[in-house]
Amino acid sequence: MSEFTQGIFTALIPALIVSIITAYVTVKLSMKQFYSERWWEKKAEAYSHIIEHLSYLQYYFGEWFSESLHEKELTDKHKEKLSEGYRQAKESITKAAAIGAYIVSDDTATALTKLLSELEKEDPEGDWVGDIDRYYGSVKECIAKIKEYAKVDLLKR
Repeated sequence: MSEFTQGIFTALIPALIVSIITAYVTVKLSMKQFYSERWWEKKAEAYSHIIEHLSYLQYYFGEWFSESLHEKELTDKHKEKLSEGYRQAKESITKAAAIGAYIVSDDTATALTKLLSELEKEDPEGDWVGDIDRYYGSVKECIAKIKEYAKVDLLKR
């Protein structure tokens, strides 16, 4: 092998090794960033759905409270639609609480579990208007907490 060829190999081999290592590291870092962004998107979507369903519960209890104070009269069709929406929202929140800290923060899962427990409590004297008012307040408080937890959780990247 001539000195010229040997010189070319001596110059090319280190450059080739460096380019292969650089490409490998670049791909690894890009994949890590991609997975991190996808996970962040999943978290953001989960928080968005939770807030959406909690907002529906707040609306639901607000509608029933207005009717109980005779501020508005709900039609049977509207009551049925409200009840179906309530069922779906509560089911979704129950799933989110069960999944827990897998996607959302521990604090969020705890707040949802606490809210679900609160929604099961009924006044022993049968004061359903008081129950609705308490449920409305609990949902409103839960929304505020979840928003704060989401801000903190989604800023961690």
